[in-house]
Amino acid sequence: MPKPAHVQQHLARIIDSAPREWQNAIRARFIKSAPLPPAGVAMDSQAYARWELGLPSENEQAWAELQELADYEDRYGDALRLNIGDEEICAWAQKLADDVEEFDNRIVVHARTTLSFPKLQSASPEVILQTRIDAVRRIVDMLGVEVSKPIKGESDIARAKCARWWRRRLRRHIARVVEAGAINMGLVHLNSGGYVSHSGLHRRKGQLARNAEALGRTFYKNEANQIYNLAELSALSPSNPAIRGGELMTRIRGTEEYADAHGHFGQFLTLTAPSKYHAMRLVNRGARRWAERNPKFNGADPRECQQMMLALWKRVLSKLDRKKIKRYGLRVVEPHHDGTPHWHMLVWTETEEAALALVEIIREYWLSEDGNERGAKENRVDVKRMEAGGAAGYVAKNVGHIALAEHLDVVQGQEIQMRLGLDHPDQPKPQDNSEMAAQRRVDVWAATWGIRQFQAFGTPSVTVWRELRRVSKDQPQQLDLFCPDTQRNIQRAYQACHRHGEIRADWRMFMESMGGHSCKRQDWLLRPARRAAKDGATNMYGDALTAGPVRGVEIQRGRARGHWLVSRRIAWSHCTEKPMAAHAEGVAADADGVINTAGQAAQTRQALPAAWTGFNNFRGRLPGAAAEQISISGNRESEAQTSRLDPDSAAYQRQALANRFQQAAHFFKNAH
Repeated sequence: MPKPAHVQQHLARIIDSAPREWQNAIRARFIKSAPLPPAGVAMDSQAYARWELGLPSENEQAWAELQELADYEDRYGDALRLNIGDEEICAWAQKLADDVEEFDNRIVVHARTTLSFPKLQSASPEVILQTRIDAVRRIVDMLGVEVSKPIKGESDIARAKCARWWRRRLRRHIARVVEAGAINMGLVHLNSGGYVSHSGLHRRKGQLARNAEALGRTFYKNEANQIYNLAELSALSPSNPAIRGGELMTRIRGTEEYADAHGHFGQFLTLTAPSKYHAMRLVNRGARRWAERNPKFNGADPRECQQMMLALWKRVLSKLDRKKIKRYGLRVVEPHHDGTPHWHMLVWTETEEAALALVEIIREYWLSEDGNERGAKENRVDVKRMEAGGAAGYVAKNVGHIALAEHLDVVQGQEIQMRLGLDHPDQPKPQDNSEMAAQRRVDVWAATWGIRQFQAFGTPSVTVWRELRRVSKDQPQQLDLFCPDTQRNIQRAYQACHRHGEIRADWRMFMESMGGHSCKRQDWLLRPARRAAKDGATNMYGDALTAGPVRGVEIQRGRARGHWLVSRRIAWSHCTEKPMAAHAEGVAADADGVINTAGQAAQTRQALPAAWTGFNNFRGRLPGAAAEQISISGNRESEAQTSRLDPDSAAYQRQALANRFQQAAHFFKNAH
């Protein structure tokens, strides 16, 4: 018969195997004070007293407590077992890859020669391949890791043999399982730091440190023989959160200016999930608000809640399309203190009637689940009108860049600034006293659950914006033979993407030149242009490549349709040689992943070598007489330079080759 000693033994085992931050919560949940016997009853007569009062015996109570412990391990056992470090994850990934390769080799090599697989002795190659696929699928399903597509081919077997593939999926799977366990245990709430658990925050910091180290020790060399590490290159691209945040605010400001110029109606919406998706609830205790367990919680993690809201939003968009209501704006996803996501949306419509219809459709779908619960109609969908001239800069709080912190909102004529829950003066301060504590935790929350924080809709592609910034100045001028309207719009889009002295980049002009708002993908003026994949090109796992990398933008309207504006590209190659000391110092990232290069001395670079030909990258078109004059003078100058060189020298050979190239180019130009 079970006894209380057995309960204590199993409880001690669970507590010892649990993370340190879980142990107090487990003790508070399972360690109960023993019931006192009635007055006048001796302690050795407690069993009789329990029987008199109709209470269960010690054996029955111990059995119930053991069942409770078993249920707890069934629910949180994976989170307890998978709370491991990154070194253990890497070793586990390597072991899985080796086991899959060994088992797959046994099927392929020994299926027809041994008795290990009697069902495959006379099987066809298709049956053997399907057996290999089923084996890999069973391993993935047993571990519960998330894959991007179903396992159904030879390339998927090759992925399962790769330790890198396993490592990425195990890290993501373990982080989400452990974090979901912490949420269900009630360890993620306002009073403990909010948004994520302490172990999740520590795990994300380790990931950023590994990324910064990898970027700092990986070097690439370009065509000019200049050597950079990836940290330096990343600091100059939108992968740097500071640059990405500035670009985001440029887009928001330009979208707002476009809406104000066209007299469109703007609304600020806050959308939340039903109360059963919240693990914790806030109660007032004196002057402060404290968190307690939500008895209605259904056990959904933040990713499942986000998927539910995305499904509702798709239904909203379908109905808006059926009613032909155009809309555009930005969606921002933020976490509540317990990690449950909620949405803030900036939505512009063409008329006020369309705005009212949009709100009614959103209310219809957002109240379709538990719409009659208390406070649902008042709080599930919150709508405010944006005044002209206000900007939705509260997103700067999540971007975490000081250059964006001055931007405020104007909603219903009042200037406001959105605050995260932990930033409120009445709430307890987080344990991390730095100014970026809230932004760091939001970043960890979004990275752990794979939630996209910022999503624009109804506006032109930001990829086209970035590619136009790389197009050289002469390329838009090559369209002088095409439609004037098309050329004028391309020129405006190109100018809008660049800063001209004190004139900043203008997303509003870019939107107008691209075609306005709420266009279909094929109706925008420009789209990203991709190089065609080479025949037979595959990735490292054997999947055929269907599209090459982006190489510029393509025109989709007018007689210039199909014409490319090629963006400037520099050929890079991986550099294994040791760079100079001036280049070897990497650029470290901070806890937010921001690569800070301010205050560092400019690193000296090798001078560009002399060009090996007489050509340059000029692609502009000149009138026939001017081109003829330049070609003749260039040939004469090249011949004069050649005559001054030693015929046996390498310089003489290079100059002679350049002369022949120039003559050939002049010949083909005249023939054309």
